[in-house]
Amino acid sequence: MKINWRFVFSKFWQITLMGLLIAVGIALFPQAQCAVAQTCSAPRDLWCGSGKCCDPAAGFVAVTGCSYNSSTGFCEEKTTLVHVRCSNSSNCEVTDVLDSPNRLSGGNWSVGKCEWNGCYLNPNANSVRATCCTGSSGSGGGCTPSYAPPTIDDTYTVDPPYPLPWRQEQPPYGEALGMTINDIKAHGGADTACGSGQANITSLTVWVELTEESRDWIVYTLGQRYPGAHVLGEYPQYPERPDDPLHPYAHCAWTYGTSGINTPNAELDCRFFRPWDPGDYSVHVTACQSDGKCTTKVLPNPIKVYLMETRLLYSETEIIP
Repeated sequence: MKINWRFVFSKFWQITLMGLLIAVGIALFPQAQCAVAQTCSAPRDLWCGSGKCCDPAAGFVAVTGCSYNSSTGFCEEKTTLVHVRCSNSSNCEVTDVLDSPNRLSGGNWSVGKCEWNGCYLNPNANSVRATCCTGSSGSGGGCTPSYAPPTIDDTYTVDPPYPLPWRQEQPPYGEALGMTINDIKAHGGADTACGSGQANITSLTVWVELTEESRDWIVYTLGQRYPGAHVLGEYPQYPERPDDPLHPYAHCAWTYGTSGINTPNAELDCRFFRPWDPGDYSVHVTACQSDGKCTTKVLPNPIKVYLMETRLLYSETEIIP
């Protein structure tokens, strides 16, 4: 077959221009490099791993609302695309969130979900690695975070500083003051693999337990002086709410009491207890973080609840404070 050179030469500039356009497109768009030539070679492309590239502009889906559809019986999710940017030269981690809501924390992106039991938004669910590798999937990345367990500080405060058993006189309030535990602090574990920061604290709880030594003291030592003395409270004992709206700690009934949840550092305050028995109360704290790890710790200094024996009456069966 004879080649028509005149036709070939007439199309030369069109072919050249098309080749230039393809080259420019591959150079400008990292995904095209991966798909066409597998030539991603910048440090942040290599950080993403084999066969992936770093897209400097990407996006993540976020669940922003939940609504119950009475006709179908389903809890329906409302979602939006949140654009992000990855501007580091050495890795492809997300550096900027360009839209709302911002669910970036500790190198992870929380997509969120609608909890079917109650149809409410849980914005912290479905956490994925926040990278721009190969677009906006959030998967991949040259480093997978590994967080240490959360830590809990040893210190806390009690109000009043010298609590008495429930119903014993405590001026200036009267006979039913109780006590609150405050200033308990917890911290998310550090990322020991990638150095991306701390995990977020997702919950922080406290409860108290009358020590075995105090139980024995009530039954055997106090019982010798006051026949029938026994442990009145049920343990473990968890926080409750004051019934009296004029009680000094009534605000604990409507104060959330926990600050910093879903951040790397959280604090627990205003947890109200009725200490029915005198003695030492061990303080137990549990902190959980965004990767599911939890730490439970018995704080080193127990709460001492003091007994005012001048206020005791006794019968044949029990001590009545």
